[in-house]
Amino acid sequence: MGDSLRLLKSGAAALQRRDPAAARKALRQALALDPGQGDAWSILGVAAIGGGDAVGALTPFRRSLCCAPANPAHARNLAACLKRLGRTMDAAAVLDRAVMEGTLAPDLLCDLADLRLGEGKASAALPPYRLALLLAPDHGRSLNNLAEALRRQEMPEAATELCRLARLRGTAPAWAAAGAELVEAGRIAEARSALCRALTLDPADAVAWTNLGFAHLQRHRAEAAVAAFARARRLDPASAEAAVGQGSALMLMGHVRDGAALYEERLRLSLFRPPRRFDRPDWDGRIRPGATLLVHADRGLGDAIQFIRYAPILRAQGMRVLFCGQDGLLELLRSSGIVDAAFGYDEDLPPYDMQVHVMSLIHRMDSDLDSIPAEIPYLRVPAAALERWSGRAAGLAGLKVGIVWAGSTQFRHDCVRSPRLAPLLPLFDIPGTTPVVLQFGQGREDMAKLSLPDGVVDWGGEFHGIVDTAAAVAGLDVVVSSCTFMAHLAGALGRPVAVLLHAGSEWRWLREREESPWYPTARLYRQSVADDWSGPVTRLRADLAALAERRIAPARN
Repeated sequence: MGDSLRLLKSGAAALQRRDPAAARKALRQALALDPGQGDAWSILGVAAIGGGDAVGALTPFRRSLCCAPANPAHARNLAACLKRLGRTMDAAAVLDRAVMEGTLAPDLLCDLADLRLGEGKASAALPPYRLALLLAPDHGRSLNNLAEALRRQEMPEAATELCRLARLRGTAPAWAAAGAELVEAGRIAEARSALCRALTLDPADAVAWTNLGFAHLQRHRAEAAVAAFARARRLDPASAEAAVGQGSALMLMGHVRDGAALYEERLRLSLFRPPRRFDRPDWDGRIRPGATLLVHADRGLGDAIQFIRYAPILRAQGMRVLFCGQDGLLELLRSSGIVDAAFGYDEDLPPYDMQVHVMSLIHRMDSDLDSIPAEIPYLRVPAAALERWSGRAAGLAGLKVGIVWAGSTQFRHDCVRSPRLAPLLPLFDIPGTTPVVLQFGQGREDMAKLSLPDGVVDWGGEFHGIVDTAAAVAGLDVVVSSCTFMAHLAGALGRPVAVLLHAGSEWRWLREREESPWYPTARLYRQSVADDWSGPVTRLRADLAALAERRIAPARN
């Protein structure tokens, strides 16, 4: 038995110094002396995994579990190996069996819950996460992943449950998890309190500092956000989230050049990785006359519209610019002549020399607040569509005001940025105006719940694409929109646009300003109280009434 233990230790030491052949030899000798050594079988499996042989690791991991079924590490190793081979159902079965046989270890329970969550079974993941937390109240992975499971269930009590756990436990991981979920839920004051408690208990938690930065950012406390993100980056220099947050805060303050450089770290985050692979080098920002640059956009339409403004500048300096992105934008970009050619995301592309994400142009072009290109319009509507809609607009009386109240619900914070219809009702009965509904798609259901005054015109249900939408916008006097694609479209077309902004609006709208350096025809109406749209709507109604009155006055005289 002594020789067996010595060989086991020798095998483990060989594995640590990355000598798998010596490890396997010693472990096999140990097992020849004592085949019931579960640890030896387990380390043999780990050696196989280290050599890239997951299939070969299965037998030793199974033998280790047979030798010591109550050891949670053996069940976890076998499950992890099965998962690596794509056999997630078998992996879950191994962990399920271990739990049923009484192996209740927090890491094992969390692994089981993670597998269920990965299979889209959020409700089945909740019990093992909660049991793991009963056994180990500070189990950080279970706390964080419980929040994700609750979120996927669309359970509004997610933040409340984590707050209850935090109050019960009073530990740094519990408060940090509660704070993260409160930020996600938009309960910013509570989030700051929870995260400050977590950081009082554990000042070295880089993730908690990052989440505190985002909490500050949601209330435009940009200086405090910069400090929190900087602290997070000192603790974890590799954190892309903290770099992106710090970049956002700097740009919100107007430090566009410095902020945009940090914001490039977003490309390391899965949320920002394009679904299509581009095989040419990243563009480094140097002008190369005669070279072809592919600009690609895969996220919001507003992003593509806002930043494609750089294409004419590049073309004027001798570069050829191709666009690859959302199908809905292609006809409008082609008719505007803003790029040399435009392609859908799934189309075959012609040869090109370099590629860049459309949102990276602000950094690659070395823009700062005083050098943002704002020549408008830079988008133009095809003549046929313009003619089709101009006659309809001409038949409307008074000040023609287009109104949009909701963006895409695929954007996870749309419930915060979009006021919906109810708060905007005071804009539909202003004397001397004709309100025109431009809302299309998601959000139109609001009209079934609320009655609009007589005289409201509804065009939103007639749009057959972005070109139609752009043509309708071009015939209106003012467009009212929250922070959605419509605000960018109206601004890029050079039309007057009133943008309704929530208390934590994005960096692109800066802070404490009524005008936008991106869109000279835009006027910004901001919440002064978070979640309260009455203030900006009241100010906007007064401005629209005054504008309508000025239109009527000459006719009276």
